[in-house]
Amino acid sequence: MGKGNRNRELRIADKPSATAGNGVKLSKMQLIRQQEKKAKIKKYVTMTASIAIVIGLVIGIVAVSLSKAPKLEKTVSGTSEKYEIDNAMMAYFMYGQYKSYVQNNYYYLSYLGLDTSKSLKSQNITGSDNMTWFAYFMNVAKNQVNELVALASAAQEKGLKLEEKELKEIDDTMKSIKEAAATNGFASVNKYLASYYVNGVTESAVRKCMELQYLASKYYTELTDSYTYTDAQIEKYADDNPDKFLKFDYIYYTFKPDAKSDATDAEKKKALEEAKAKADELKGKITDDKSFLELITEMEKAKEEEEKKNETGTSAASGSGTSDKEEKDYTKSYIKEGAAYEKDKDLTKWVDEKDRKVGDVTVIETKDGDTVTGYSVYYLTKTFYKDEYATKNVRHILFGIGNYGDYADKAAAKKKAEEILATYKKGDMTEDSFSALAKEYTNDSNADKGGLYENVEKDTMVTAFNDWIYDESRKPGDTGIVETTYGQHVMYFVGDGKIAWKLTAENNLKSEQYDKELKDLEKKYPVTYDAAKLAQIP
Repeated sequence: MGKGNRNRELRIADKPSATAGNGVKLSKMQLIRQQEKKAKIKKYVTMTASIAIVIGLVIGIVAVSLSKAPKLEKTVSGTSEKYEIDNAMMAYFMYGQYKSYVQNNYYYLSYLGLDTSKSLKSQNITGSDNMTWFAYFMNVAKNQVNELVALASAAQEKGLKLEEKELKEIDDTMKSIKEAAATNGFASVNKYLASYYVNGVTESAVRKCMELQYLASKYYTELTDSYTYTDAQIEKYADDNPDKFLKFDYIYYTFKPDAKSDATDAEKKKALEEAKAKADELKGKITDDKSFLELITEMEKAKEEEEKKNETGTSAASGSGTSDKEEKDYTKSYIKEGAAYEKDKDLTKWVDEKDRKVGDVTVIETKDGDTVTGYSVYYLTKTFYKDEYATKNVRHILFGIGNYGDYADKAAAKKKAEEILATYKKGDMTEDSFSALAKEYTNDSNADKGGLYENVEKDTMVTAFNDWIYDESRKPGDTGIVETTYGQHVMYFVGDGKIAWKLTAENNLKSEQYDKELKDLEKKYPVTYDAAKLAQIP
């Protein structure tokens, strides 16, 4: 199985949130849009859809009988100046987007009304204006194809072509698909593809899609690598967009009204006033952060005591069974670090007031829409700041287990990792020699870069990987072996990368510039679709 075929970057995937960040529940359509926005980081020019097949992720929604394969390749449903897109290709992109969506949003599928055992055409999105899931994912696929065709067309006009190395990567991927089909007991590659996408997606269609993706990706990389910005431009962008950079830290505690669900309006109002009085009383007792945390501990212990007393009918004063060494931390969930700047929020407005300083305390209403639901006490522990830390550059060699590589278990992967690290230490122990070993042995997708990850931000990699590179004692040239769920990693620390907030500003500037240029390219190379033909896709 070709090393370049595994797109196993060790990034942490965010669990989708059903709230807007302030406790207010999002509608189903708002949640869908929220996930679209999070995912829109030029995913369309990557090869993730084909990679998923290679590693054997056969997730079944086979909505049509395998015995009745539609001739999707013979139906051209999208045309442009330089490309024709047939229904097999559209199905590849559409169901690739669908499978990715299911994987990234499986927490909320039932909430959103998406049943993976049923045809997408038979299901409307809950909360939408009668839009089917088929129509939704078809629109996403069309956006993807529009971008790919525009980029690939621009590449052709510039004279860019796929080189031998890139064609070999595609060949290796197609070979891996064939191997996976045989391993999983499928009579043919096309039946294997049908089990993942939909009947009618063929081996030749997948290859055409990959060639389109590779050429688009090549032009995208060349285009965005040409973007450069001065320090003044980066500073100005950060100043103009505080919501993307400024953070602050605080401790808080919330009092909610103690009123029954069937309480009268007068009773609810009185309960809300009592919650406000408790918040004001707590505010008056706080002298510093330590005192606030001690008060929170006292209140939480009392609350826990009352709950246990109600459950058992006896006092829980004898203790919960934890020793002094195992003293429970009641305050952890009330300490907030890295809170985002949200200009319309009352808390942000308070922190943004002139002469605001560490140690200031306030009481602010908590709301669900326009309804007051309680009162929170806030103690400011750090005023506005940007992430000034240096990101990290690191190389690694992944000896993956199971679907992540070539090793049956961690022990086998560890043995090989130790062997390769020993080989490295017997040589000249340079970054170049480590890079050469990574190109030969890694199971990660960045073999061609010698296992290099640049400008890695905090907490964006799996925990053990992140902790190793951000160890305060880490210095250039350090090596080691780290174990993660992916397998064993032989590590090489290159050194510091860009300052985190400057990296964010640069990436945002690139994204905005790219979006503008993409609009021009899509106007220059438009794709025209035949809705009736697209509807023939199962």
